[in-house]
Amino acid sequence: MVKLVRWRTSILIAALVGSCVPGRVLAMDNAGFPVQGLEPTMSVSTAENLTPQQVSLISAGVTAGGAVPYALKFPTISLTAQTRGGKDVLRLGEGWRIPMATMIVPIGYVRATDGDAMADIVARGQVLMGETAAEVRGAQVGDVLILRDRKFWMHPFTIGAIVADEFVDSGDLLMSSSAAAALGEMPVSRIAITQIVSPASVLAGLKKYGIRIGTVYRLRSSWDRENPDGTLGTATTKKLLGEFSYRPTVGSSILVAGTWTLRNIAWKMRYTDIKLGNNCHKIVAAAIQGALTEIKNSGLSRYIDTRNSNRYGGCFVGRYNRLASKFGAPSRHAWGMAIDINTDTNPQGGVPQMNCDVVRIFRKWGFAWGGNFWPADGMHFEYVGEPRDQLGYPSRYCPNKVPAMAVALPSFGPTTTIPITTTSSTTSSSTSTTSPTTTVAPIT
Repeated sequence: MVKLVRWRTSILIAALVGSCVPGRVLAMDNAGFPVQGLEPTMSVSTAENLTPQQVSLISAGVTAGGAVPYALKFPTISLTAQTRGGKDVLRLGEGWRIPMATMIVPIGYVRATDGDAMADIVARGQVLMGETAAEVRGAQVGDVLILRDRKFWMHPFTIGAIVADEFVDSGDLLMSSSAAAALGEMPVSRIAITQIVSPASVLAGLKKYGIRIGTVYRLRSSWDRENPDGTLGTATTKKLLGEFSYRPTVGSSILVAGTWTLRNIAWKMRYTDIKLGNNCHKIVAAAIQGALTEIKNSGLSRYIDTRNSNRYGGCFVGRYNRLASKFGAPSRHAWGMAIDINTDTNPQGGVPQMNCDVVRIFRKWGFAWGGNFWPADGMHFEYVGEPRDQLGYPSRYCPNKVPAMAVALPSFGPTTTIPITTTSSTTSSSTSTTSPTTTVAPIT
């Protein structure tokens, strides 16, 4: 949806103590934060982190298209302590840490999209925390977070404001590039684009520098349709399934705290109707059972390879995301929220072979499907806690059998044509005048 510019004229965010908004932990700020992003944005990325050469070329293309590029980073940073007034709210020892999904951006980007009030806070070296993360952590403005660099050295950061989740990309924290420098070098995840005069001009500028959307590069915009295979932000995942601490072991493996696994994982779960067995989060296991029962009742059992899935698939595994770097995130399997099935015919990076009726049933029971991830991961079903089978979206593989809803578009002038990026393998159009759709790789 379009991010409309709206401002609160009085105190935007309620006080932490005595908040008038039930169930939400919000920050007091008299400066007037925006409710939503101040302008439409676009971004360019690849399936992995961008190389310095790619950053240079994309930035040059965006500039040639009359817009402004910003390099954004999205590491997962370790939290080991939280203090308030010099007293511990949290303190972990012996290498344990809590994963904090962090958005690292230039101050100019915050000023352009979030406004001067937020920009002034991060310019002081303080961090913004999303309201869901604050709720999970019981955090308040002024709390000090002890974050760790790649050598596990301690660095204190003060929470300067608690803001809507949108402003931290549905993660936990936002900090400036200059403040994050203390934590060490981190790769660029995407180039964000602001001050867009014409999306078509941006695409033309990118093409001029060899950046073609759809094969290596993907394009996202703030007016994209809701994707049925989009996954949850880390903060929402913690709120839904519980926050855990962990510590690395060998290679990409991690040890998730036993207090969390004993409380949340359904060990040696054996499902009825279709004989799968695994260890999943208890909430997720109930949804899997519902999906499997409907698959059986629909006469689709033959499309689940139970022998392969029970031997090579599974659910809970303590490890990092396979595409993670040194500041990488724990895999969604570490939450027990992702189940892999039919692994031999649906390898990561391959063309998905999953039966589409099975896919849509899993979506109905609250799962996003990895077949439209980038790279594709057809074996992977990830819990999102809400039905996704009625979202009209031009998915490349297994689109839902419902029409795509119209999307409200931002205005770039009375005659500007706006390319709408999709994940479809065919072309269609949804523009302010007429022009072909830009087809891009699936985005999750």
